[in-house]
Amino acid sequence: MQWYKITVILPLRLLESAYNFLWLYVNGIAVEKEEKDFLLGAYIFSSYPHDLLKRLNNFLKIQAKTLSVTYLPPIANHANLSSIDEFIIVPSPTFHIPDFGIPIYIQRGRAFGIGSHPCTIYCLLALKEVLPVALHGDMAEKVLDAGTGTGILAIAAAKLGARDITGVEISLESIKEAQENISLNNLTGGIHLLHSSVAEIEGQFDIILANLYGHLLIEIASSLVQRLSVRGWIILGGMVVPHDDVVIATFMQYGLKVYKRYRDDEWGVAVLQRV
Repeated sequence: MQWYKITVILPLRLLESAYNFLWLYVNGIAVEKEEKDFLLGAYIFSSYPHDLLKRLNNFLKIQAKTLSVTYLPPIANHANLSSIDEFIIVPSPTFHIPDFGIPIYIQRGRAFGIGSHPCTIYCLLALKEVLPVALHGDMAEKVLDAGTGTGILAIAAAKLGARDITGVEISLESIKEAQENISLNNLTGGIHLLHSSVAEIEGQFDIILANLYGHLLIEIASSLVQRLSVRGWIILGGMVVPHDDVVIATFMQYGLKVYKRYRDDEWGVAVLQRV
């Protein structure tokens, strides 16, 4: 048995359904943006991955026909493990744990917050780009994950080197799930969870993660900016296109500058910095 990587280039409308289908069977999933499409890579430790490859292709044929979209058929190759430096979302429990890439362990069988939503994918990409810059500039001492959900973004920040992370969530059920995922990743000492609304948080943070939704971001914009340190970064997610322009303009009124944007036909994520 060995590691294989099943790859498939998907349009936005097939991304989540294909991700959720593979979530039940594979040992790890990674997603990259390919211009207008997405490159989904599923890692599986197997002696014969072609059964899953066939099932995936049949699944995609049905979905594509229903949605009237096209996709490139999936392929399976031996995984080149030495070149992997991407986030790999690992469904847990699993018999075979990837010892390559940047693994993020998330409980298997969850319906939300497993990394399949485009905004979560964009936020992970933004973290990989922003956090090294912030750490190099002696920033990122404190990170706030506003609306932490399953804890996936807080865990990702910790995996990239952040050490003082606070996750805030109003749902007790989500707090419990996030704590379980943090434990799976052996990060209980580096991530502190609070059952609270974002508006009630105190202190200053060098990076704020806010993968919420557009109208809520506008409502709490003032509170988030007050919590952001000088030269601090904020990653805004969950914004619907074209309403994301309105959300970003709201934050720019408080003196924030756009650093980078991630966008498709439906969803937007933006990285802003306080200047």
